[in-house]
Amino acid sequence: MDELLRALQGVSVQLLPFLGVVVLIFLIMILRRVYLLLADVGQTVGKVNTAMDKVNSSLDEFKAPLSTLSRLSHSIDLVHTATESAVKGAVRVVSENFEWIKDTALSAVNKVKTKKTQQKGETENE
Repeated sequence: MDELLRALQGVSVQLLPFLGVVVLIFLIMILRRVYLLLADVGQTVGKVNTAMDKVNSSLDEFKAPLSTLSRLSHSIDLVHTATESAVKGAVRVVSENFEWIKDTALSAVNKVKTKKTQQKGETENE
């Protein structure tokens, strides 16, 4: 058993520097990839900033037309409200004076009928 432990110690002493070098190589590769990743992140952030600047300028260009549409929408709302109140007023006036309007229309129709019958009678007499 002691011989086995001594043999393993000898092998470990010989393998330990080699394994340390392998671990250092992997560590260097990982650190290099992290460095490259951070460099790519910097470039990506620069591209995102450029894109955001373009979006901001596009939004600034749309502010004037949107303002115009907003004012137009408010104007249309005002016209709608005014039209609605006018129609309601007209309906109220017609409903309040319906009997008078009906009597006036009937008397006008009767006058026209009377004139037509008188004209027919005059043309038949001739």
